[in-house]
Amino acid sequence: MLDTTELQEALDLVAEHGGTRTAAEQSGLARSTLRHRIRRAKAEGLVAFGSPEDKIELPEFEDDDVDAEVILDHMEERFTQRKKFNESQTWFKIGVPSDDVVGLAVVGDPHIGSNSCNVPLLRRDAKLMAQTPGLHALNIGDTTDNWVGSLMRLYADNDVSKQTERRLARWFLQDSGIPWRVWVMGNHDTMDAGFANYLYSLNASTVAMVDWQAKFRLAFPSREVRVNAAHNHKGTSIYNRLHGQKREALWGEHADIIVAGHHHNWASTQEELDDGRVVTMCRARGYKWLDSHATKNGFRNNEHGATILFVIDPKAKTPLGLVKPFADLEEGCEFLTWKRSQ
Repeated sequence: MLDTTELQEALDLVAEHGGTRTAAEQSGLARSTLRHRIRRAKAEGLVAFGSPEDKIELPEFEDDDVDAEVILDHMEERFTQRKKFNESQTWFKIGVPSDDVVGLAVVGDPHIGSNSCNVPLLRRDAKLMAQTPGLHALNIGDTTDNWVGSLMRLYADNDVSKQTERRLARWFLQDSGIPWRVWVMGNHDTMDAGFANYLYSLNASTVAMVDWQAKFRLAFPSREVRVNAAHNHKGTSIYNRLHGQKREALWGEHADIIVAGHHHNWASTQEELDDGRVVTMCRARGYKWLDSHATKNGFRNNEHGATILFVIDPKAKTPLGLVKPFADLEEGCEFLTWKRSQ
């Protein structure tokens, strides 16, 4: 049976150290023991660093939840794990088993299911990507329209339903034959979080899926090629469609390829920076062809660059030979096939 002195000591110890964790460490008592003594002390009317008050017999209820420090322990563990997850998605590694020439096809915004989607071109390109040896693919985002809220009224002007959109997205991910390596989630993919969760559930952890931006390393046996692929990079200019990519090249982390989508136009350039690095910067146009938004705002409808193919030669003797971008997927696949035959 605990006496009043032991209960008072427990109360004072916890008050002195600001919580049961530190008090337990200093005293060598178990935290559960301290908690029990604190409850008993309070029930007997004891106060920290004081003397017994008039004892009033009060009911002793169990706590309605676990101790706050137990909750904090759990929250700390979860934060630590979330931080590890976040760090694992930054410059993650995609291992390539040989130094053979490969292609990285960055597929512009598909918007499958939209009446505006250029389905003939999308199906042609899907077949090319599925049948070209050595090709790897990255989806830059906005797989469907995925309208939500007041924008759902736009489904009234479309020939497919939300449910059909999901069926088409499943075909694109699972059944099109495209050798996917990375999927970036664009703004349309995350408008309705249920759609993003649907994609994750279909994926079964086989394709790297990341929100908005994927920074990864294509790791060949002899070298690495760093790719910064975002649905869009910060920064725009009426004079340069690649303003955001140039900004990333100058002020961001080193990457050999910097590529985005989102704006439904395309551009491609290679540049040697002041520090000697050669960077390839591109924007993929995507497959939303009959774009009423572009028409209303006076944006010209681009005819090329729906998917950008980067032909990568890890054995290149110069930085200029390491990456060659093609806005014409068919021509790029032909060049890739020829390079792999050399």
